[in-house]
Amino acid sequence: MATLPPEPSEANLHLTIRFSLPLPDLPLTLPLQTLPTTPALSLKRLIRTHLPAAHASTRLRLIHSGRDLPDTASLADALGLDPHILSITPTSANPRDQGKGKGKQKAPDPPAVYIHCSLSDTLSPALLAAESRAALAAEEALHAAAAPASARSTPASGAAPASTAPRPRGFDRLLAAGLSADDVAALRASFLVHLAHTHTPDTLPQGDALRVLEERWLDSTGSEGGGAGVTGLDDDEGSAGEDLFWGNVWGFFWPLGALVWGLREEGVWTRRRQIAVLTGLAFNLIFGFARWSSSR
Repeated sequence: MATLPPEPSEANLHLTIRFSLPLPDLPLTLPLQTLPTTPALSLKRLIRTHLPAAHASTRLRLIHSGRDLPDTASLADALGLDPHILSITPTSANPRDQGKGKGKQKAPDPPAVYIHCSLSDTLSPALLAAESRAALAAEEALHAAAAPASARSTPASGAAPASTAPRPRGFDRLLAAGLSADDVAALRASFLVHLAHTHTPDTLPQGDALRVLEERWLDSTGSEGGGAGVTGLDDDEGSAGEDLFWGNVWGFFWPLGALVWGLREEGVWTRRRQIAVLTGLAFNLIFGFARWSSSR
């Protein structure tokens, strides 16, 4: 009965540590899969185990490509490794070679990386212990960051069932995004001020109608184009043109009636149309003054 060939060893990264003191170069081999979760502090601890006793407690400074390696950064990021290199896995051999017992072949390792190590003053036992604790904490943080999102978000088996509260609507959705209640209230007040330009007080939306407009505004400003060409409150732009046109017409041709009827009675016209009436009245006065001046 034929036996399966042994699994090939995982791809490795070969490091060469070159010291500032007259010490021989230190070759190290690290599995590629561990680099995203291995901080530079852990590499320092590994280097200390290979140093002579006289230098095992000295302060180490790791330099690669002219830059210091951050203590808490992963080696994958600190060394600037290509993500494609980190994804190297053993490749399958040609199916015709499997009958010859070749099976899977080990992928070639990436080229060696040289790291310069500067040795300076001697650290006290307390500082060395603090370095070890910091290395363990950095490893735990990198492992937590590298964990799949599904694993981090999976609730415990005994967790309470999901809440049945209604989904927030309108600007209340921003509370879940980190905004405070005061910020949401200020945004809603500004939104109502904008609506006051296009609605009379008796037609100003309230309650669910206001939440619908807020939802529409959030969705339109959050989309990039969306194919509909809607940005902000585009549904009010048509009425804006109508207010400007008729306001100027009434202010120019019927100024006294417009002032008495439209401006004195609250809620008859929108704020935008009232301003347009005043603009039309100004044009009327300018035109009348020009006629009067030319007739003299």
